[in-house]
Amino acid sequence: MRRHLLPLLLLTCALMFACAVTGSVYCGLELSDPALSAERAAHLRKLIYFHFGLAQAAVVGTGVILYLRHRRWRRYYLVVSYNERGVNLNPPGIRMPSARVYRCHLGNLSSTELPPATAPVLVYPMFMLSGHSSGIKLESALTAAYAAQGRTSPNLYFQPVLGASPWLAKAAAAHIRPLLHSDTGVLVVAHGSKLPEPPPEPALFCRRLRELLPGAEVALSYFSQHPECTEVLRDMHAAHVLLLPFLLTEGVHTTRDLPTAEIAAACGKTLQRLPIAAALLQSYDTSHNR
Repeated sequence: MRRHLLPLLLLTCALMFACAVTGSVYCGLELSDPALSAERAAHLRKLIYFHFGLAQAAVVGTGVILYLRHRRWRRYYLVVSYNERGVNLNPPGIRMPSARVYRCHLGNLSSTELPPATAPVLVYPMFMLSGHSSGIKLESALTAAYAAQGRTSPNLYFQPVLGASPWLAKAAAAHIRPLLHSDTGVLVVAHGSKLPEPPPEPALFCRRLRELLPGAEVALSYFSQHPECTEVLRDMHAAHVLLLPFLLTEGVHTTRDLPTAEIAAACGKTLQRLPIAAALLQSYDTSHNR
């Protein structure tokens, strides 16, 4: 049963019940007529039985639909961050019943409360990049954590990392749009990876940002791999650059590895640093949920 069919099926059952009650009342009123013929009275009684059966079918159907929905869509949600600073983040655009949400980070998996094995578990990695930590390391750590607690591991369904969410680009575009001028560009700086090829999330984010900010110069660079951020900054056409760290939380990279105003001046540019992408997302969620 597809989730979008549920309201339609429930509405159908409600209409069936309303029609049954209305029909029964109408037949009952007509039966009270003393001039009613025997044949018509017999027909009306049959209709009342039919309406009664229809009402029962609507009630039973509603119960079956709700049971199937509960059984089909019952699930738990496990939000996993790299460290404790990202634990309270929520995957954007996902409705999660608070009673079924569990939160942890890689450092406390062995001691935290994990979802039971009575239903599937959707795992949301609060990581900006896909790779070893959000993939093999996370999967093996969860398996080991359940084993260490002497519990059966549930069916785990790993969702895309936070960095792949289209909401990140929407949040960034909403923040950047008022700051854009003809000579303004955006430099996105991502962490980089030791994998043979860079993770796809930063490039995907930049592509979405270009679509949301048509005509704006959006460049991508990295801390620890080519193209390096200072090199890309030097080659940008814009005179004023908005620096956007593609990071989950403030940390060492934001204080040590980002280009500074002095470096930008040496490249003939001015620099304005924006909040990290995850902070923009939180601000965007807050403003749109008022």
